[in-house]
This record gives sequence, C-alpha cells and structure tokens, in this order.
Amino acid sequence: MKISLLFPPSWHPSQPYLSLPCLSAFLEKAGISSYKQEDLNIEILDQILTKEYGLDVHQQLVDLVRRLEHSMAGENGPGSQEHYAKAVEVLERFPYLIEEIEPAKSILRGMEFFDLDRYREALFVIDRWLDVVSTLYYPTRITVVDNQLSYSIYSSKDILKAIHDESQNPYLDLYRRFFLPSFMNDRPEFVGVSITATSQIIPGLTLCKLIKETSPNTHVTVGGSIFTRLVDNLRRCDRLFQVTDDFIVFEGETALLELVNQLEGKKDFSRVPNLIWRHNDRIVVNQPFYSENLAEHPAPNYDGFPLGKYLAPHTVLPVQFSRGCYYKDCAFCALTLDHQNFRQKDPIKVVDELEMLSKKYDTPYFFFTDECLALSPAKRLCKELINRELGLQWTAELRFEKNLSRELLRSMREAGCQKIVFGLETYNSRLMDFMKKGITQESVKRICADCVDLGIAVHCYIIVGFPTETEEESLETMNFIVENHKLNQSYGFSCQPCLFDLEKEAPIMSDPGGYGVQRIMRPASEDLSLGFFYEVKTGMPPDQAEKVYQHVYEKISEVVCELPFNYSMADGLLYIARRNKQLEAQPVVS
Repeated sequence: MKISLLFPPSWHPSQPYLSLPCLSAFLEKAGISSYKQEDLNIEILDQILTKEYGLDVHQQLVDLVRRLEHSMAGENGPGSQEHYAKAVEVLERFPYLIEEIEPAKSILRGMEFFDLDRYREALFVIDRWLDVVSTLYYPTRITVVDNQLSYSIYSSKDILKAIHDESQNPYLDLYRRFFLPSFMNDRPEFVGVSITATSQIIPGLTLCKLIKETSPNTHVTVGGSIFTRLVDNLRRCDRLFQVTDDFIVFEGETALLELVNQLEGKKDFSRVPNLIWRHNDRIVVNQPFYSENLAEHPAPNYDGFPLGKYLAPHTVLPVQFSRGCYYKDCAFCALTLDHQNFRQKDPIKVVDELEMLSKKYDTPYFFFTDECLALSPAKRLCKELINRELGLQWTAELRFEKNLSRELLRSMREAGCQKIVFGLETYNSRLMDFMKKGITQESVKRICADCVDLGIAVHCYIIVGFPTETEEESLETMNFIVENHKLNQSYGFSCQPCLFDLEKEAPIMSDPGGYGVQRIMRPASEDLSLGFFYEVKTGMPPDQAEKVYQHVYEKISEVVCELPFNYSMADGLLYIARRNKQLEAQPVVS
C-alpha cells in the first residue's frame, strides 16, 4: 500500500513540525517503507514566493480591476468598492514587490538572516507579497503563519462552505496547481493529514476534500491535537465525514500502523486504537485511548522534508524527550489532554538520537517540544551531552520549580541550552495559588536572574484576565517584566502576553463556579468550539480584561525585541547561538 503523510498550511516557515517525522519513523521501524511525507506548508509557500507565480497573480489582478470597474457591488465585501480600491492599491505596489520577493527568500536562507535590518526587511516584503496574493480572495488574508477567512473555524457548517468557496479560499487553487498533479502521479491508497493548529483547519480539510474528489478510493485520515480536543464534538458531527473517512485522536503512531494493517487485511476498524469512524451510519469512538511506549519509539525521520526550503539559514529540528506534563494541576491548561499521561525516554537514548540526527541532517540546532522537561532526567541529559562534547545548541520548556537550581542551569548552559521557555502566567502570589501553578515569586525572580547571569535567554508566557484577576494584579505581572531591566534587556529575552480563554477540557471546567465563572455560553452554530464565552462573579469581566490585555501587550512590546525573538523561537535560537559563539571567541581581557 502506498502511504502519503501530509502537513498542510499554515505553520511557521522556519522549521519542520514533529508529527509526520514521528509517524514515518514508526512505520519504517514496523517494516513499512512505501510511504512519502510532505510538508505542504513550506512547499506551497515556496511556490507562492516566486516571480513566476507573481506574474500569474498580476494578470489576475488586472482582470479583477477591469471586472470591478464595471460591476462593483456595495461598499464592503467581495466585489465591492473596498475590494476594488484594495486591488488598485496592490497593483501599484506590485512592480517593486515582484522584484524583491525571491531576494527576500534568499536573505532568510543565507547569512544576511543575521543582519537584523535585512531580516526585518525580508519579512516585511513577504508579508506585503502575501497581502497582494490575498487580494484575489478578498476579504481573506493569508500570512506566513496564519489565514483569516470570513468563515468560522469553529462551525462545521462554515468549514464545509469555506472548503468549497472558490472566490475566498486560496488553497483550492494552490493545491490544484502545486500538489494535485504529483499526487495523481503517485496515487497513494492511504493519506494521513496532520492538523495540529487552528490555522490548519480550513487548509487541511480543503486538502482532504480535493483528494476525495480526485481519488475517491483513497482512504483519508485526519489526525492531530485539534481534533483530539474535539472528540465529544465529533460524535455529533457527521458532516465532517464528507471529506475524510475517519479521525485519529490522541497519539497516532500505533493507531496509524494498525489502520494501515486493517486496510490491507480484514478491515476490522474496531481494532484500531484512538480511531473515530462511521459504522452503519453511526459514529464510533474506539476506546480506551491508547498511550505510546516512548521507550520503543525510534528517532524522528526527516527524510523527504525539503530542509533547504525553510526560511532560515540553518536547519532547526524539533525533537521530543517526553510526552505529557509531569505537573498537571494548572487550572487553565488544556494541553495535558493531548497526551494522557507523562512518559519520557531514557536520557542516554535521547542523546544517541540527537547525535544521530545532528550527523544525518548536518545541524547542531534542536528544539525540544516537550511541555516541560522534568528536572532529574534533564540533569542526566545534560551530563551526557557534556561528556560527549557534541556541540549541540538547543532550547526547551521548563517550569519555575524551586528545585531548578543554579547548578542545573549552569549544567544546561554547558550542555548547549541557549534559551528556556517558561509559563509564568502571573507574578501575583494570590493568582499563582489560585491557578495552582505550584510556583512562587521568589523562585521566578531567582531563576530569571540565574538564567541571565549564566547566559541563558528567557521566554515568559503570561495570561491576562484569568477569572477573579483584578486590573491591579494584571499590572503587577506586567510590571515584573517591564521594570525588570536586567531581564528585559538580556539578549534573546521574549515575552508573549495572552488573553485568557476558557477552553474545553481545561481543569477549570470541572469546577467553574469555584473559579468565579458563571453563565458559560457557546453560540449554537459553533459545534466545533474549543472554548466558551463566560461571565465572572468578581474580578475583570471579559471586555475589561481585553482592554487591559491590549495595554499590557503594548507596554511589554516596548521592552521586548519582537523580531526575531517574539516572532519565532527557531529564528531566535539561531540568533542567540550565533551571538554566544561570537562572545566565546572573543579574547579574555585581564
């Protein structure tokens, strides 16, 4: 059986995503070699960012302006006066942009990447270019990391409209042009589509629709964390099965292997773990859900990925030490749903894999995607990396644990750690306890200072508007960042404020009243909603929280270097590693 594994737009263009390499490595270990994996996100973006594609876009824009000159309909929306004005404006910018778009790609793939002005200019050109392309599908707007259509991604009815909308959905034409010809030559019998972010929902399901239309006998399966969080919704959402045969939720390696075996054998899909499928006109959810044994998993396989096409001068590979979170108490966090329990690989095995991947793909740069590294295994990992002197450069996520000692941080730095990502969420003591963060102000303050002293860059996520939070408490968190000059002026520092979202499956939903939440609401049309509207008994109501969030975001932006550090962890890693290498090469002045 020919197997095709696909990663659709939109995702960050600096590095590959880990899902397909884990799946393909697992298939190969099981003796299945007739597979192909494709990162359509970067493949299609690479085609869009060309002069050849631009010339075709130009002709379509000229035709659009001529058509709208004679048949404008209303002030807003597709075909309107506003659309006409937009098309005229982008045509004026077109001659400059078409000459700059391919050089912009070259800047990001070469050493000019490290010239911050050139880096910014290249990203600006690419953004303006995608704005030009988007005008053909107005009011749709596509960027390198996202897409906004006028349809709700939380409504299955809207999604089905979007994936058929030739006027507003750019991916219909892009797939037909840049994917379907090679797909029809290969004609795989099985296709797996990985949808791991909301930005991939419409592009991913558009891809499924086109595959089913052009190759009705191809079995299409959708996997990824988005639909893992929508298990209960899928039980009642028959219409999505118009474009895919089934869904694999939670972890997918064993499920994918068994599904392939059943398609080649008895087709007894009840034996496929984690599968959601239709049987006799009803939707079946195969339970209990299966968790993988990481000790038996091979290293990810990036063969077939176009590593030279990512918009970065060096390859940054995502890797994984563990799955799940060893600390599951954070009241706001729904991430623990993706992996039902915490498991980790042996640290020695991880270093073996890192050494192999570094040699095979010629890169020292790695990105641990773990929700947070556990301290004791991290200590063993660092000791082994130091002993082998591999020269790897990496970033990872940790918690502000009181046991995260300066000694361990020093060992991490010596082992190649360039940056640590922390979920701070709040610096207010009451909220730390109320959120069940399990951290203290003292630990946060000390660990941040230790990181800066040791040359490890810091990233902090913070939340604005958690239930019962007051404006003063929110500003206390903001001030910790804004007034901490040692931290915010340290090289590579970044901070991302987020507005609180009441997510389904988060622990807070088990006792909303205990957290001051009342009147939980969801529009009836949004049958795929990942969150809820709500009211609170005390603290900032959601509308006030949004205003405070805007204020916090603006103030933090004044002290944080957005590009590259807040824009891309992978880009930031490359910048930090390069600077640290330059510092180490400087002669010591006595």
